[in-house]
Amino acid sequence: MTRYVFIILSLIISSPLRSQNLVPNNSFEIQKGNLPDGWSEMYPRAEIAPEFSTDNSVSHSGKHSAKISAKGSIGTYGYLQTSFTGIESGSSKIRDIITLADSDFLGTNNYVISGYFRTSTEVNPEKNIRIKITWLDKNSNELLTEFISDITTEKGWHRFTGLRAAPLNAAGMNIRLILQWAGSGSVWWDDLHVEKAPASLQRHVVIATASSWPNYPSTTEKNLKFYSEMISEAGNKGADIICLGEGITTVSTGKSYSDAAEPVPGPTTKILGDAARKAGIYVVAGIYEREGSLIYNTAVLLDRKGEVAGRYRKTHLPQTEVEGGLTPGDTYPVFKTDFGTIGMEICYDNFFPEVAHQLTLNGAEIIFCPIAGDIRGLRQEWSIVARARAIDNAVFFTASMYEKRGSLIIDPNGVILQDTGNSDGYILSKVNLGMRTFEKWLSNKSFGEWKKLMPNEIRPETY
Repeated sequence: MTRYVFIILSLIISSPLRSQNLVPNNSFEIQKGNLPDGWSEMYPRAEIAPEFSTDNSVSHSGKHSAKISAKGSIGTYGYLQTSFTGIESGSSKIRDIITLADSDFLGTNNYVISGYFRTSTEVNPEKNIRIKITWLDKNSNELLTEFISDITTEKGWHRFTGLRAAPLNAAGMNIRLILQWAGSGSVWWDDLHVEKAPASLQRHVVIATASSWPNYPSTTEKNLKFYSEMISEAGNKGADIICLGEGITTVSTGKSYSDAAEPVPGPTTKILGDAARKAGIYVVAGIYEREGSLIYNTAVLLDRKGEVAGRYRKTHLPQTEVEGGLTPGDTYPVFKTDFGTIGMEICYDNFFPEVAHQLTLNGAEIIFCPIAGDIRGLRQEWSIVARARAIDNAVFFTASMYEKRGSLIIDPNGVILQDTGNSDGYILSKVNLGMRTFEKWLSNKSFGEWKKLMPNEIRPETY
């Protein structure tokens, strides 16, 4: 069973066997003039340059921190940077093509990059702060530029942490601590670490999705027995999670939304949960949920123990559902499993790209979509749109559709890994949630990766 990446990071960082920290003057205790020794101030134009200094009144540890302060321009952009050697990655000739998969680009050594910063109230960490690393070869040529954006808060300080594989031929690294687009305020930096780590970035999971419904006429009880058997079969085939369709308690039964609506947890989650527990897998399933006088089109997540681990209420309702008395949800939660973080959307939600995008920004690595059908246009739109959702957000996208037009499992590059086509039943695919793809000249003059660039370069405040 694969563990969370952040758990691995915590174990590595807290281990007494930590390897050597490669960052020079990592706590900014040594000054050279007004700057920390070994660090340089950088900015594109003096008129938008911030002020750089060390500060002996604020520190995470030791006596000093590095400080960057805006001087009044909302176009403020500047950073402290340092470069160092000591990276070990393995060497090989990188093919001279624009797009490279991780196996053609990355070496076998991994590094943890971590540190702390705190901001004054005028500075927004999500908008105004960036931590950028660039891997360098032995001649200081740029190989890959990445952001470190996994951030938690500890006692007033923000801690950033990233586990990254060094590219082939990497021998050094450049780190930039950036303040951008803040008209006023300051950021303090302290305790930076770059250390070799033994952890693996491979995270494999077997995904299953269904394309089947019970014969008409049916009952809710028959439907649940039908899908419980499918859960059992998928578990026996090695699935870690299976996605079932939308509103599984109403298909082939003739029941209305209100007839089928029930609480969560409730009878349906109990029956499906028993099947999930016996099979030892996660289950995503669409049902109709009642809460007081409100009825929602809901996707539930059941864990390997059969317990309700999460639910998502459909936010975009077609008029048939509005007039049928359903109420829309209004949030985009994501849920941590033992293999990664997932999000869910339902049918008509997929017509609106913002749903998948918000789930991704909230941390989803796989998006599951129970969907009754997509009958737009010439009927080629379904797979095109589903692939676009995966590509736009660099996530795995898995859909369970009733129609014989394709329940799909799609990778972050938009490749359809499995497609039920015109067949009933379910499909499985073993995927690596750690897969990466690198593009030359994507935002940087070196290689870049959309999965890591997008969350840092998107500007939702303008939309």
